[in-house]
Amino acid sequence: MISLRSLAVALFTVVASGLVAADTPLSVIFVNQSPDKEIELFWENHNVDGEHPDRRRHEATIAPRGGWHKSQTFLGHEFSYVIDGQRHYVTPPPGNVNDEQFIMVAGSTDGYRVRCEVSVNSQQYMDYLDILVKPYWAPRAASRFLELVRNGYYDGVAFNRVVPNFLTQFGIAKDYVTRTRERELTLWDDFPKGVKFQPGIMSF
Repeated sequence: MISLRSLAVALFTVVASGLVAADTPLSVIFVNQSPDKEIELFWENHNVDGEHPDRRRHEATIAPRGGWHKSQTFLGHEFSYVIDGQRHYVTPPPGNVNDEQFIMVAGSTDGYRVRCEVSVNSQQYMDYLDILVKPYWAPRAASRFLELVRNGYYDGVAFNRVVPNFLTQFGIAKDYVTRTRERELTLWDDFPKGVKFQPGIMSF
């Protein structure tokens, strides 16, 4: 007699890259880049019905302006949060080689606008450069860029290379100690989203 307990049964979750074991551990970093709103993050417990008190469990309160929360979870688990009265659901995709995923909890926003004051013609007059940071194209890079902006890294930065009708480059911090310190940091890559570079897009 063979009991069901003795049968080796593997559960799998279908994902874009193929079949992945449902009990695959996943470390997820949730980041809130909103300028002024806290976000309440919840774990959606699908093991109970919708009316059960444990159906939606509070995971964390994430502060604005770069606040983050790291969740040790499993592939296929679902989370939710509310922005402007609308609940958003997210199921983190498979992680990188370190079984880690990076999620920006930004709802349906089109992006975060950064306004840069630019001096023109040896500071003869001022102009503005507006940058719309897309939260879902490259969330690690987007969060990193916003962090550097808040920390004043780009204050006093010059356009160090201009090729007419081709490109403009900037990003070398004015302060030597600052740029040396930041250059030594190691950041993991974002997953490619297939966004094609075109005029008006800034790469980082």
